Amino acid sequence: MLEKGFYCALGTPLDQNGNIIKHSLESHIESQIAAGASGLLLMGTMGMLGCIKSDQYQIAVETAVKAVGNRAPLMVGAADNSIARVKDRLAVLNKYDVSVVLTAPYYFGMSQQTAMNYFEAASSMTDHDIYLYDHPFTARYKLAFADVIKLAGIENIKGIKTGDAILIKTLHDTKELKDDFTPIFSNSDLFAVGHAYGIHHILDGIFACFPKTIQTAQDAFNRSDFETGKATLNSMMKARDDMFVVGIWPAFSYAMNLLGFEGRFSPDYEPELNEEQKQLVKSIMITSGEI
Repeated sequence: MLEKGFYCALGTPLDQNGNIIKHSLESHIESQIAAGASGLLLMGTMGMLGCIKSDQYQIAVETAVKAVGNRAPLMVGAADNSIARVKDRLAVLNKYDVSVVLTAPYYFGMSQQTAMNYFEAASSMTDHDIYLYDHPFTARYKLAFADVIKLAGIENIKGIKTGDAILIKTLHDTKELKDDFTPIFSNSDLFAVGHAYGIHHILDGIFACFPKTIQTAQDAFNRSDFETGKATLNSMMKARDDMFVVGIWPAFSYAMNLLGFEGRFSPDYEPELNEEQKQLVKSIMITSGEI
């Protein structure tokens, strides 16, 4: 069972050629550990797994493993559109002490049987712990409660990340899961609701550019100050919504730069912010107390 608390889906800093900026990733990881992250996810959705060049995948993993050390669990995205491609990524991850995160393929539609085939085949290729990633906005398959119960029967499948409030509630309540299986909630708008219900494992990419804010919220929850925790989370969600006005990807990337992390944290086809937009993002970061 994973430690309770917040898990940050890290951003991935790239240079103009799409190569990992190692020192920037190291600093970013350091900021999250300093903020008290219970764990880190490398190359998740906010970490642009689908945008990372093949020759940079192991570089990212090796950089993160060295930066994290043994201070927090490190999860790494390994999903792709075929078992053969997942196998290539697992061949890298099997060299390191990390957990594997798998989303259903995002290109082909799937039946329940094909989805089960995919996850079962992938889990057989590694002894590492695997966490399912229920992300129907990018994947072509939505994991259901029955799917999770079946997959949780596989020894090395140890949890699931989902933004589905009903699924996370059902998984939280059920007695059918093994003791070392961890449901992790990722619907940031409902984190306070989840916490009030007793769901204490949360994961999101927005934490990457708001380390002080999520630290304040988590510290409040740790001391049972629900009102402060709730208000702090609400302030972070407002900041996120304000960033959506200029485009979440370029806004997120510029926010990371303002925090001192060099590189591009958005897909390379995203436009650069103009000066007015930069000032808006800067005001968001100042108001939040991050800079």
